[in-house]
Amino acid sequence: MAAQIKEANMDLSPAYIAGVAQYFPQAQITFDRFLVVKLLNEAMDRVRKSERAEHEDLKGHKYTFLKNPQNLSDTKRQELEVLNRYQYPRHLPTSLGTAFQILPEKAHRCNYGA
Repeated sequence: MAAQIKEANMDLSPAYIAGVAQYFPQAQITFDRFLVVKLLNEAMDRVRKSERAEHEDLKGHKYTFLKNPQNLSDTKRQELEVLNRYQYPRHLPTSLGTAFQILPEKAHRCNYGA
């Protein structure tokens, strides 16, 4: 019966990952996309806060960076373009967050059974 399990969807719990790897080694593990996005957003926010402490012009732009650029108002989109001209280390996490949102759901798979 274990050989029939081809896929397991879960959060990022090491115990779940280990259990599936042990009992269903052939199964592909798919992580919960919403949890991964949440963790990525939290990491981006930590970078933003550290940058905000050093750069006064970032004040009031938390959601400018965290929102999907397509959902920004025209004013906020223009502000983001201006802010992106600066060479802050936050560019990488902002780009990663945007890229992650557009990845197909199946791209978040890892095969721990191989």
